[in-house]
Amino acid sequence: MKHINSKLKFALAVLAVPVALSACQPITMSGSAAAIDYRYERFADMQVKANYDACRKTAFALDKNAGADVSRFLASAEKFESCELMLGDSGSIIDRDMRLKAIAMGVQNYIKGGDLAKARTMLEQFEQVADGADLLYPDSTSFLASMHVLLNAPHNKNALQLASQNAKGEIKDEIRRAWYWQTN
Repeated sequence: MKHINSKLKFALAVLAVPVALSACQPITMSGSAAAIDYRYERFADMQVKANYDACRKTAFALDKNAGADVSRFLASAEKFESCELMLGDSGSIIDRDMRLKAIAMGVQNYIKGGDLAKARTMLEQFEQVADGADLLYPDSTSFLASMHVLLNAPHNKNALQLASQNAKGEIKDEIRRAWYWQTN
């Protein structure tokens, strides 16, 4: 009887261990589906980054080849704008400084191309992305202040306000010169 009892205990133990271990495993494969979704999202993010980088490189190449040709500046500005539009809701995965520099180049190229309305629109986009930040030129003047002076000069003819802006000196001098000849 002892022998049957020990064999019965052994058989129950052999059956109980797999049942207990299988209770710890999920029955569905939702974990692997989540992993697949995660990998797909990361792949999509990498694809957006690669497309943005390629677009930005093309826009910078157009800018470099623009020279003094107005149409090439406009083509470069439109390319910078299309790069930004391509991001859509995925803008947060791209480095903010990289985006700001690309948008800033678009603003400047629209100004060089003579399309001030588009330059203002791109400047608004810059301000949204920057969220209070700014880019500085090598001489420590502000990109935002310089662009605001250039784009808003005909509307706001206040010499003191112009002087207080951290804009490039050449820009402020040219604005003052234009104001002088408009009134004299």
